[in-house]
Amino acid sequence: MPYQPYPPQQPYPQLPYNPYGAPVLKPGIIPLRPLTMGDMFNGAMAAIRTDPKATLGLSAVVVTISQLVAFGIQMVTIVPLTDLASIDERTLEDDPGQILGPIAGFLGGTLLSVIVSVIAMVVLTGMLTSVVGRSVFGESITIGEAWRQTAGRVLPLLGLGLLQTLVVFGIFLFPFLVIVVLAGIGAPTGAIVLVGFLLFVGGVVGAVFFYTKMSLAGPAVVLERIGVFAAISRSFRLVRGDFWRVFGILLLTGLIVFLIQLAVAAPFQIAGSALPGGDATSLEEFTSGLYLSTGLATIGAIIGATLSSPFSAAVNALLYADRRMRAEAFDLVLQTEALERQRGGMPTGPQDLWHPAYGSGHRPPGYWPQ
Repeated sequence: MPYQPYPPQQPYPQLPYNPYGAPVLKPGIIPLRPLTMGDMFNGAMAAIRTDPKATLGLSAVVVTISQLVAFGIQMVTIVPLTDLASIDERTLEDDPGQILGPIAGFLGGTLLSVIVSVIAMVVLTGMLTSVVGRSVFGESITIGEAWRQTAGRVLPLLGLGLLQTLVVFGIFLFPFLVIVVLAGIGAPTGAIVLVGFLLFVGGVVGAVFFYTKMSLAGPAVVLERIGVFAAISRSFRLVRGDFWRVFGILLLTGLIVFLIQLAVAAPFQIAGSALPGGDATSLEEFTSGLYLSTGLATIGAIIGATLSSPFSAAVNALLYADRRMRAEAFDLVLQTEALERQRGGMPTGPQDLWHPAYGSGHRPPGYWPQ
C-alpha cells in the first residue's frame, strides 16, 4: 500500500485577544468580569441610552424636588440679607451685630442647601442602582418598577445620606470650630494659623478617606437589603485593599460630572448676571434681580444635575459590582445567572442575586427556584 501522507493541518482560528482568558459573557451593559475604568464609564453611558425613561426620569424627579427645597431655603435666607441695604452707616457703627445675623443666616442656609443636595444624590444613587442592576443582564425597567424595588429602602437611604453628610462635613468643618475657640480664648495669631492649617489638612484627608470608604454603602442598602450601619461596614470591607483605585475612579467621575453641570449651568448664570442687581437704583430692584438670578441658577442646576446624576450613580453601582467581582468572585455568579436566563430558566430576584451569601463564586443549595 503506497504511503499516504497526512493532509496538512489547518491552523486554529485566531480569536480576539482577551487578557482574562476565556471569552466573557456580555448580556448587557458590561462584560461579566472584573471591570476596568473604561468598562464602568462605557457601561454607565449604555445604561442611560438603553433605559432613558428610568434613569433620566428618576433623576429629573429627585433633582427637581431637592433643588426646589434648596431654592426655598435660599429665598428664606436672602430676605434678611437684602434688608442690609436699608441700614445706614451710623446704625452699623452703633450696633455692628446687626450685620452678623443675616450673614450667618445666609451662610447657614447655603450649607443646608448643600446638605439637602448631597442627601438627594445618595437617595438617587440608591434608586438608580436597581436600574443598573437589571441593565447588567440587558433588561429594561420602568420608573414604577424601580420605585417598587426601592420604596422600602428610601428611609435607610435617607439615613445613610444624612450620616455620610454629617461625617464628611463634620470632619471638614472641625478645624473652623477649633479656630473660633482659639480666637475666643485669645491664643496667639501664629499658633491659631499653624493649628488651623494642620487641622484643615487633616480634615480634608479625613473627609476624603471616609467618603471613599463609605462610597459603596448606597448600592449595598438597595441590592443587599441591609441596614445603614451594616451597609457602611460592608462598604469598608469592599473598598479594603483597593482604596486608591476606588478613590481615583470617584475623583474622575466627580470631575466629569462637575464639568457637565458647569457647561449646562453657565448660560443660566450668565443670563442671571445680566439682570438688574448690583447697579439697581432701589432696594426693590435689587431684591427682584437677586430672586430672578437665583431662580435661573436653580433651573440650570436642575437641568445639569438631571443629565449628570445618572452617569455618576451608574458608575457608583458598577464600581460596587466590580469590587464584589474582585473580592468575592461574584462574576461567576453573574455569569451563571446570565447563562440560566439565556437557557430560559427562571431569573432570580434582585434581592436574592446580589445578596452577599451568593458571593465567593458559588450558590447555596436551593438557590434556584423550583
